[in-house]
Amino acid sequence: MILTGSEIARERTNDRITIEPFTPEQVNPNSYNFRLGSRLRVYSEMPLDPRRENACVDIEMSAEGYVLEPGRLYLAHTQEVLGSRHYAPTFAARSSVARLGLFINLSASLGDIGYEGQWTLQLYTMNRVRVYPGMTIGQMMWWRPQGEIELYDGKYQGAVGPRSSDIHKDFDRQLSRQRLPGLGTGADPAEVGHKFASLAAVSRAFRVPTAFAVPAGEFTRALAPEARATLAALFEEMRATVGAFFTEVTAGIEAAVGDLAMPPDLRDLLTARLADVFGDPMEGEFAVRSSGLAEDGTSSSLAGIHVSVLGVRGTDGVIAAVEECWRAYYAGSAVAARVRAGDFDPEPRLAVIVQRLVRPTLAGVAFTGLDGASDAVEIEYTEGLAEELVAGVAVPRRASVLPGASLDEPVLVEVADSCRELRVLRGHEVDVEWAADADGVHIVQVRPVTAHRSADPDGAPAGIWSSRLYFEDSPSGAHLGDVAEVYAGYTAKRGPAHRLTEELGLAVGAGWLIGFTAQDLATPEGRDRVRELLATGTGTECVLDFGATLRQIVLPKDQVPDRLAEITRGAAAPDRQQAVIVRDFIRGELGLITRRSGTDLLVEHTPDGLLALNRGTAGARSFVWNPDGTEGDVPPGLAPHLERMAAFTGRMHDRYGDATVEWVFADGVPYFVDYSLLAGDMLSGERGTLVSAGSARGPLLSLTDDGLLGRLSVGPAVSVDRSKDVTEHTEITRLLEKIQAMPAPPLVRVARPYAVLSVLIGAVAGFVFEEGSVLCHLAILLREAKVPALVANLGALPDGGEAVISDGTITVAGRSVGNE
Repeated sequence: MILTGSEIARERTNDRITIEPFTPEQVNPNSYNFRLGSRLRVYSEMPLDPRRENACVDIEMSAEGYVLEPGRLYLAHTQEVLGSRHYAPTFAARSSVARLGLFINLSASLGDIGYEGQWTLQLYTMNRVRVYPGMTIGQMMWWRPQGEIELYDGKYQGAVGPRSSDIHKDFDRQLSRQRLPGLGTGADPAEVGHKFASLAAVSRAFRVPTAFAVPAGEFTRALAPEARATLAALFEEMRATVGAFFTEVTAGIEAAVGDLAMPPDLRDLLTARLADVFGDPMEGEFAVRSSGLAEDGTSSSLAGIHVSVLGVRGTDGVIAAVEECWRAYYAGSAVAARVRAGDFDPEPRLAVIVQRLVRPTLAGVAFTGLDGASDAVEIEYTEGLAEELVAGVAVPRRASVLPGASLDEPVLVEVADSCRELRVLRGHEVDVEWAADADGVHIVQVRPVTAHRSADPDGAPAGIWSSRLYFEDSPSGAHLGDVAEVYAGYTAKRGPAHRLTEELGLAVGAGWLIGFTAQDLATPEGRDRVRELLATGTGTECVLDFGATLRQIVLPKDQVPDRLAEITRGAAAPDRQQAVIVRDFIRGELGLITRRSGTDLLVEHTPDGLLALNRGTAGARSFVWNPDGTEGDVPPGLAPHLERMAAFTGRMHDRYGDATVEWVFADGVPYFVDYSLLAGDMLSGERGTLVSAGSARGPLLSLTDDGLLGRLSVGPAVSVDRSKDVTEHTEITRLLEKIQAMPAPPLVRVARPYAVLSVLIGAVAGFVFEEGSVLCHLAILLREAKVPALVANLGALPDGGEAVISDGTITVAGRSVGNE
């Protein structure tokens, strides 16, 4: 509602509008005419930069006036001091001035309620126009506002004379408000994470410590292109090898972000945002918390896998804490948690929250609906900060608060009431972190309850428990979680074979199914319990299986407690049972594979180990044993065991059909490890040369990246009885594209029968190995698919020549090459 001229005069008399000096004759029907001041200001250097103070020249006009030139901006001022603390002012040129082709403002005609001073005019003319100090040049209107009034207190308050742009003074502050959003904004979880978005939503109705977010996009911009490329390659390898090189890969991931630093422009914006939101950043303390984009979702919380830095002071401290949160996103424990959830995305999907730190008298966590339909709010709390309680390493005080309850700690009633209100506001059961000080209860975090608490059935294990893998069932009521499928596969397949080894007096490595909680592992007694258990096995190393996406992690036994705590952090509540499979890893002096052929025992072996033999990453020697003699050289110390090994291999053949049996020979003892069932005809008479029978024709293609093929083959992504697709790996994808672009399916020449080459079955005509095994995984798969393959030395023959395989011989471009 615009004020009339008489109302303007009346409100000026009532000191609700400022017009100094005031001339009644300048009052219009709904405005007041103001006059041009005596000074002009022009910018003297181009281009103008809104982030810097720009040089200007002042001009003092005489009574003869000053001629304005077209196309140039002149800053001028009103003679009057104008404004109001009650009405919103706007201004415009007098129509007579506009008819001269003179603009007195370009795009800023609205003033703020609360501003009082001389007004800066932006003079811009279409024609050469002479202006005079004191001429009536414009008119101001005042409008009645609706809603609560917030008075202007900005950089132009009380201005005298023309003011050039001071946009540089708050440029970073304004930009920082856009890039580093606060609680009052419409927070997008895809940029700031559910943690900050939830706080922003509840801050309108609840006491939430002041905060702003550093969105995930800023993290992405901070990563150099080289680092992002390295991370992409390492996560690709993690997926392709299903964690078999977890320690080495995570070390590479951490190294890729080891020198990660906040870019200079973001440092400037964060500095401006701290001052804007908190004032002097040295006067208070901050909590700098991670807010993962996949964290605090409706199905999985990923709680506890990211970093919070408390007690931070000063701008430099906040910057360092943000960088620490960024680097921690790629720490081994955080990577493991995401990998276990099937997430191999290398991109930095993490925002960071900068929040005023509450120094509470009491703090804790509270849950609604933890026991299903119960109306009780379950609270755990402690004195001071609740970080150790949330991490599961502190012993909490507990309360179960029903509606209307009266407690010795009244703050717990306020916590419970707040939780019930939050449940209604958010539309789901809530898990709340809170802190209480003299001002009351502050909400620090709100997330959905992703799992209800349920009482364990009778006889459920408590503390750290174990059962012998293959020989004992898991305890009644045990929660196996992610490892359940792997455990079922191991026990169903390997259990009967391991029990047969006991019957025949053969050795096997020990294995355990181990249950634990984060709280158990946090105690010295719990860690000692795990170490003592593993010491009952053989050797100093073991292999860990956590589930389908993270398997076969080999490490020293004394590191197992720490690695368990690291990899399972955030996978469950601190008091919730988890499980892992741990098996002795016996390197030994030899890896061996045996198979029965009539009355013969065919044995392949290599000093490079069983895994290398199985996965085709090592060459193999072979011999044949039967009760009447031996063909070939038997490794030292193995001869006394061959009869029992043959008996066991025969029993496996009788029980399962054609099978290969895998062994490790260590300290003079053969240890049974595993077996594989064969399909297709096993070859005889061509041992060590003919891998898979048949004929094929195609151009010769050499594969030379043995390092990559070896690494991908060692992981459990590809095996004889199941295959997980690794074709998404960049190098494998390129190889498949190259093969598909060839005029005909090629014959592939490669150093060894790497297991990962199974992805080429169906795309190539056949294989030629420089050295290899007829019992390894790839050889078995080739025979199943009836893909011709042999071992032969092709020397320096070039690629591209027409090659033909025919049952154990190969001819390249008319040249016959003998078998090795």
